[in-house]
Amino acid sequence: MNAMTLHQRILPATSILTTAAALIACTPLAEAATVAHWRFEEGPADAQMTHVSGTSGVWSADVADASGNGNALSVWTGEGWAGYAYKADVAAPIVPPAGLENNFSVKNTGGYPGMWNNTLRTWTPSAFTIEASFKPETGGWRTIVGRDSLGAGTQPGADALASALYFQIQPDNNVAITFQDVTGFQYTAVSAPNAVQGFDWSTDPDGLTGKWYSLAGVSDGETLSLYLNEIATGTGYHLVAQTDLTAQGSANTAFTAGLGSGGDWTAGDFTVGRGMYNGGHGDRAYGFIDEVRLSDGALTPDQFLFAIPEPSTFALVLLGGLTLVFRRRVAR
Repeated sequence: MNAMTLHQRILPATSILTTAAALIACTPLAEAATVAHWRFEEGPADAQMTHVSGTSGVWSADVADASGNGNALSVWTGEGWAGYAYKADVAAPIVPPAGLENNFSVKNTGGYPGMWNNTLRTWTPSAFTIEASFKPETGGWRTIVGRDSLGAGTQPGADALASALYFQIQPDNNVAITFQDVTGFQYTAVSAPNAVQGFDWSTDPDGLTGKWYSLAGVSDGETLSLYLNEIATGTGYHLVAQTDLTAQGSANTAFTAGLGSGGDWTAGDFTVGRGMYNGGHGDRAYGFIDEVRLSDGALTPDQFLFAIPEPSTFALVLLGGLTLVFRRRVAR
């Protein structure tokens, strides 16, 4: 092989690698719109989650906000009855589209799990996205992400006893998102029954028969959409429910900050692992939870956590990797 032939072979491959890198660098990822991202990467595996304040129900920054915005999450207690443990059982070792390393999830260690954030009480976006990955236990109302409130639903059809948000699994194993807007209207998008499958803790306490899912709820101010991804299938997200927000005639469909407060809650606080009804904690989501993200804007499915890369982008990345292998072989 002469020098000219070698140069001719390497140059086109190098151009492909450069193009792939440029496309990846220019791809608009969702992080710019991220308000909070709780990844539960503190670890180690099987350790009880530390509650820094040391007092049950007193907030402390126990779970870092990976967005860098300082919106940390607190666990209720460092004790087993209302705490969590870190687990090496995760939906996938890498979280696309950003390629985040994923080492740990969290799982409740008792019957009263719940985490909460108290720095987003005034967040009332006109468009938003809520995402979470989970491997649930079976049965009941299981709120993965909620927002504490009582009495914000004031318009006809709204439940005055409901909280501001339910991002949840319902008793028929359907998935749903329900939220109230700043004018008192309430909206729900709910899937068909049996959209997800839970595991039975009494016979399978480690969740070996469970399945990992990722759920994304999106409001663009006019439409509320719910997308579900059964991660192991590799088929990506599917639209499972959608609601027209304009049908009720609200003058402003922005997400309410909520109303009311109680001895153990304040309106506007976001919760992970539990919900609220009639001013009381409940609807607890037993099982595994990981990768919870709140975004200020309506993301598209290709921007969701655990989204499958577009074929064209994947092909370019693959070609880039093959180019590196080719160059190493030629250099020998």
